[in-house]
Amino acid sequence: MRNSRHFVLLVVLLLGLLAGCTAPAPATTEQQAPAAAPAAAQPAAAQPAGNQVVIAPGQPIRIGGSFALTGPIPDPGKDIRQAAEIAIDELNAAGGVEGFLFELVAEDGACSGDQGTVVGNKFAADPTIVAVTGGTCSGETIGLKPILLKARIPFVSPSATNPDVVSADCDVCNRVALSDALQGEVDADFVFNTLGLKKVAAMHDNSDYGKGLAEIFQNAFTKLGGEVSSFEGVQVGDTDFRAALAKIGANQPELVYFGGYSTEAALIAQQMRESAGLENAKFMSVDGAYTQQYLQAAGAAAEGTYMSFVAGDAQAEKLAAFTEAYVAKFGVEPSQLGPFHGQSHDSVIVIADAIKRTAQVDSAGNLVIDREALIKAIRATAGLEGITGTLTCDAMGECGAGGVQIFIVENGEFKQIAGFGLE
Repeated sequence: MRNSRHFVLLVVLLLGLLAGCTAPAPATTEQQAPAAAPAAAQPAAAQPAGNQVVIAPGQPIRIGGSFALTGPIPDPGKDIRQAAEIAIDELNAAGGVEGFLFELVAEDGACSGDQGTVVGNKFAADPTIVAVTGGTCSGETIGLKPILLKARIPFVSPSATNPDVVSADCDVCNRVALSDALQGEVDADFVFNTLGLKKVAAMHDNSDYGKGLAEIFQNAFTKLGGEVSSFEGVQVGDTDFRAALAKIGANQPELVYFGGYSTEAALIAQQMRESAGLENAKFMSVDGAYTQQYLQAAGAAAEGTYMSFVAGDAQAEKLAAFTEAYVAKFGVEPSQLGPFHGQSHDSVIVIADAIKRTAQVDSAGNLVIDREALIKAIRATAGLEGITGTLTCDAMGECGAGGVQIFIVENGEFKQIAGFGLE
């Protein structure tokens, strides 16, 4: 009896299983996917998640920002972030795009290639990020570049000046800052022809920005017929440059040119005065050191030193209105923090203008932004009036206006003494 019952129970169970096979419950999408997806569809799944950003009514248009809020230039990084916020405020006060307002998603790129990679991955993983303003520094932006290119997210840098930030093979890469290729050549011409100096030394901080600019200066100065007696690399964060300056001083150059940032520039300007062979040498640095931080840190040693800056062709009325809004919101003049606030504002404006030309409202009232169309629209920017001048992007993503300014420090302040390429 026990065996018979077991047999009957076994038959019932088998019939139940067969019935389950012939009459399945509805499967979930996840369950259906392996059987339904043909092998040919697999590569598409590996591509970046869609090229459209769909924004529901009431939700913001989210622009990412990579800002050097820590690292070697936190004040200029803060200035760049705050200037971007002013641009967002202006856009929202004007109604945004089709009634959709903008939001800035700020991340700390730390003026670092490694941290730029971290920020790039964050933005690439966020399907709501439409475009990016940034990065601040060249190395940081070079860290962002391959990730945003793969994710098909366009960026416009306000301040990354290394020539390699934009390239023919990167259609998402753009900037409103002018290239170091221009600045290095202008600086060399100023030193050789205006100051009349024929023998100089070049130093750099081994960053993508500082080293690249020093190399451009060296090549341009040599081409003019000058002598670059030393080419010395130091590190961001170093505080004692006496050994490097002793080597440089042995050749008795007439000027030391430094590609790098404020803190290191200030220390070099001070320590030069202690170095044999450099007592009478002049000192010149670049936009990374064109800050109040440099003036304060260098103190008396800043007097008579030179700085160059890749300036826009500033529009007086627009700049005045921007500065008024900036001071009202943050309680400080933008120039007290850094020099790239105009470019930061304009990088956001370039993105927003391209969004206005490409975004569409669908039948459900969503704002639809096609990133591929946006990438093309940014490159097609022409005649856009910004704080830094009239912005037009070329085929490489160079969108900047203006030229290069040269300053001398007098009575603790920067005084412009030359301008090249400015209207």
